[in-house]
Amino acid sequence: MAKRQIRLLFTLDGWCEEMKEKMKILVGIDGSEYSMGALVEASNVAKKFSGFVKVVTVYRRGMEEEAEKIRQNAKRFLETERIDCTLSTILGSNPSRALVDIAKSENFDLIVVGSRGLGSAVAFLLGSVSKQVVSKAPCDVLVVKK
Repeated sequence: MAKRQIRLLFTLDGWCEEMKEKMKILVGIDGSEYSMGALVEASNVAKKFSGFVKVVTVYRRGMEEEAEKIRQNAKRFLETERIDCTLSTILGSNPSRALVDIAKSENFDLIVVGSRGLGSAVAFLLGSVSKQVVSKAPCDVLVVKK
């Protein structure tokens, strides 16, 4: 699990307060109902823990327009919720690897994914994205089932 720095602040009256850095939350979306549920839950966690959310959409060649629509919908939602965020689209064929690699390289505290996505024959043979992320992630994973 990624380590967060904790700072102790001493107030004038001697009380000690704990101040944590923002929680870093990575969420993978593909436009499915489950992934949009993951985005909502990531937003809820971010609100409760002063979090920062990075939204990632992995798409295949020829799906650029659809990926951009998904990204724009997520951006509108997070702006409405007033969540500090970045959004990116990645050309690729392995969403679980992309999420795990980003979580490792950018030191995320939490990955949020839907329990089911749009799916494909490849996902059936290799296992679901959520299952692969849970087994390979360097941090905690929240799998959203609604």
